[in-house]
Amino acid sequence: MKKLRGILDGDTISIVFVSDRNAGIKAAVPRVFPSGFHGYCLYHLKNNLRGRLTGGRNKYKERVIGLFSLCAYAPNEMKFNEEMARLKKAGGEARITNFLVDLPYEHWANAFFPGQRYGEMWSNLAECFNSWIEKERHLPITQLVDRVRIKLMEQMCFRKQTAAKWRQVLCPTMDEALAIAFQESKAWEVKFSSPDVLKVLCNPFVKVDIGRHSCTCTQWQLNGVPCVHAVCAIKKSGKSLNACVERYFHVECYREAYSRPIMPVPTLWKPEVASDAVILSPISRKPPGRNKKKRIRSFGEKYESFFGRVNNMVNFVFRVCKCCQIDGGEFYI
Repeated sequence: MKKLRGILDGDTISIVFVSDRNAGIKAAVPRVFPSGFHGYCLYHLKNNLRGRLTGGRNKYKERVIGLFSLCAYAPNEMKFNEEMARLKKAGGEARITNFLVDLPYEHWANAFFPGQRYGEMWSNLAECFNSWIEKERHLPITQLVDRVRIKLMEQMCFRKQTAAKWRQVLCPTMDEALAIAFQESKAWEVKFSSPDVLKVLCNPFVKVDIGRHSCTCTQWQLNGVPCVHAVCAIKKSGKSLNACVERYFHVECYREAYSRPIMPVPTLWKPEVASDAVILSPISRKPPGRNKKKRIRSFGEKYESFFGRVNNMVNFVFRVCKCCQIDGGEFYI
């Protein structure tokens, strides 16, 4: 964490960490990054809650977990309190209270989180990285680091070339999202209170403050992107929609992130290392059995075995055949 602080200049910028509540990370973030924020991964929290709901049917568990997700995504305190009351009623007052005793709201609920996490509620980016280096993970540590360096070098070069072709202000994904939001809201009527403060006549009515980048639905403040109400108000006011989007979603910021390349490390004519500086592998006994290559899954993580996939495939083919049944009782695929 201290090395990361020196790289990211953690004294001057606010950094948001999203983790699975690892004890070491929980202790290090407030100590090394006093101005940073720590959010808990919603996926792991739901798995933890699923483990507490013993003795109930799967339908009951999924309903309680769904209500817990609504609490996490609630955009304001009033909505959070409503969903929390429903959660405690469905899951049991004592059981839910015991589960939340060591879960401060400011670490997992949108309504209380003090930082800006741009709508990221999961730590699945780490799982994507693990899947990305699946073939390299079984290598020795030095080869693993070198292979990861090469993959990152190629990826950064590719994304830099891709971003160089973009001519718009916002990244393409954000442009598409705002276009969809405008199509949904273009029929709404807007009333001006001031050049920056407007009332959007939808159901329910909302107030949009363009100058402060806020909407009473609080989605603009949470995600850094104008919500559907704000898009309507900005378009009707004649102001620039691109200027109301956080810099994080701008093409300029994307290009800046991939502007510095990772340089190759040549091995040709590499200077020889003195014999006394060679680090030998530790003396250890190889454990019995084959080396494990598969990732150890988290508690409650869903996993479909090979036979389960085959069974689902057979059931799907049977349903298709049944829909295509002809006279005589014969089936054709």
